[in-house]
Amino acid sequence: MKNQYKRSDIFRCTHESHQGFGNVVSAYHVLKEKGCYPQGCIYFKWKCRKLERGLPCPRSYEHVGRKCAHCADYYDEKIVKRPQLLLDEKEYQSFLKELRSFEIWLDDKKGRQVNCAGRLKTVKPRFIMNRYHDRTPVVFQGFLLEFEQGFINYTSFNDTFYALISTSQQSRYKLSAEDKLEFQAILRLDRGRLILDRLRSIEIEEKNGNEPWTIAEAKRALMFGKVIDYQYEKCLHCRHGFLIDVKESEFASNGFRRRKLLCLKGVSQPEYCLVQVKEKFFPVDSCQGGTSLK
Repeated sequence: MKNQYKRSDIFRCTHESHQGFGNVVSAYHVLKEKGCYPQGCIYFKWKCRKLERGLPCPRSYEHVGRKCAHCADYYDEKIVKRPQLLLDEKEYQSFLKELRSFEIWLDDKKGRQVNCAGRLKTVKPRFIMNRYHDRTPVVFQGFLLEFEQGFINYTSFNDTFYALISTSQQSRYKLSAEDKLEFQAILRLDRGRLILDRLRSIEIEEKNGNEPWTIAEAKRALMFGKVIDYQYEKCLHCRHGFLIDVKESEFASNGFRRRKLLCLKGVSQPEYCLVQVKEKFFPVDSCQGGTSLK
């Protein structure tokens, strides 16, 4: 079984919000979250006639915003963006058939306790940004386990899935990459990703001796980390780059709507980052990390 929601070989979208990561979009985003195929999505882009001609704004604004709506020079442009299908019709119908099979399998297990087993690819701190606070703080909330494959009940799942553990569980089990374990958990879906929560009955079958993340190291990494708006490709493949969930509303039932990048090295301009070059020629086991919830 594979997660058909997270397939990125089905669509491409040129919407501005996707340009930060090469216009790559998941099938879940197009078919479930936006529902924009094949009709596309419509949005309005705010514009200003003065700023377009290089003239100064009478109110000293440098960008068009909500307060510009009643200005005579303000106007909006209607834009329609349609996702590009990368498959031919036969291949797309085959994908839809696989998608239906996956959804039937998922509906039978979602929200229920399942038995799981697998070998860990990575163990990383879990960071969340709360945008509904004035200072939009990034907080540390336990640890994230990433599996490249494993078993969910009796099904061999040959795709990435994740599990969330508390700080106390990590302090007890000291999990790290390449450890093999079995556990029970509640399966849920988060923007197309399979998340296993409320882990219990954890049994470690193999311990590989890799250095585990500690609570102190996670807090120290957060202290010196730098939040970056765009998901740079080089950062997603860097062991010092994390994707953090952004919670837009305190009261929303599903507040996590997007993600930002956190650089543990504190690099604010990734295009000029030399960390990967430096580590290639001067390897140092300076900090743990990697990409998260791509």
